[in-house]
Amino acid sequence: MRGENNNFFNSALSDFAYDIACGAQIRHLADLGHPVSQIVNELDVTVPYGRVQQTVTEHLCKMGVLLLDRPGSENSAKVKFIREYDSYGRPSFRQIVEEGTEAAVISWQERIFQSSLTGEFFRFLNDKTTENGEDCSYISCDFGLGKQEVQQSLDVLERQQRAYIEGILWEKSRMYHQLTPLIRSLMSRLYESGCYEGECYFKKTREHVVFPRRS
Repeated sequence: MRGENNNFFNSALSDFAYDIACGAQIRHLADLGHPVSQIVNELDVTVPYGRVQQTVTEHLCKMGVLLLDRPGSENSAKVKFIREYDSYGRPSFRQIVEEGTEAAVISWQERIFQSSLTGEFFRFLNDKTTENGEDCSYISCDFGLGKQEVQQSLDVLERQQRAYIEGILWEKSRMYHQLTPLIRSLMSRLYESGCYEGECYFKKTREHVVFPRRS
């Protein structure tokens, strides 16, 4: 029992020292859209790639840039993250909804995006994101599903775009990313190359748009 307590204490102390040393810097660079590979090189101290990757992913989830569930379910619920440790002192985060709050159900207006015009997808994402705001505009991402065609699609991306995607610890399920400028450009490149099919949610205008794969 004493050994387990020591492991817990040492792990907590290590996490605290790590956060003091570079946690704020990592989160700041992540907010600027820098990929993990770039962040590692910009840090004032040496930190393993995997640890920076974990910090960035947790931060993006905590800030709502990345969602594990369909957008809208968190609309009115007050959510907070609790750090927990297992018997070996390994940390993890658990998302909980505060007592007395409930998630609002949005009645979505469904539509299918259809256009064969080059650049139309990008213009559509830009217009809708401007109308709704980035914090209310999300696009689906299947990068963690492990499908061969999804992994091969990364080859069409520019170097910085691919580095950003590879720096996130994607769940083995569909996730949703805010439509930041980088993601709008990245997803448009995939769509124009016939490598993307998915969906968008625009919470302000309550639109759910499905994107079939472009032939």
